Amino acid sequence: MDYLKLAEELSGVKRQMARIPDFRKMIEADNGENFALGYLADSAGSVSPKEIAGAMNVSSARVATILNKLESKGMVRRNPNLNDGRYTVVELLPAGRIQRQKNIEAFNRYMACFLEALGPEDAAAYVRLQKKIVDIYAKNLTQGKKDLN
Repeated sequence: MDYLKLAEELSGVKRQMARIPDFRKMIEADNGENFALGYLADSAGSVSPKEIAGAMNVSSARVATILNKLESKGMVRRNPNLNDGRYTVVELLPAGRIQRQKNIEAFNRYMACFLEALGPEDAAAYVRLQKKIVDIYAKNLTQGKKDLN
């Protein structure tokens, strides 16, 4: 099989998908605010803005903007680090937990419609392939590989 040719075809398909408004909605469901809420919800206790920036692979300035928005909505609170007051930690507040749950439910409803449109066999294959992709990347990370070469 010519995997390079297949990759080129996939690249074209991904460009077409990026132009589909509903597909962009699905991608945007995991925007910065949602990602930060999810990261905080999945973390045990408070985390530093630097940790969030690393997980999101964005600048600390971008995370500061996201946290400012979430803080103004009463979803998170920044506190001084008890071990070193020069640093800040972020705490998820009850309103943030509620919003996170709403985000999950909205995403699941959207994806259920998407999977239904694929049909049972293709929906199952799509989920199976997504899991396989996660497994491939997780395996490479645990083996210390930086890429898939």
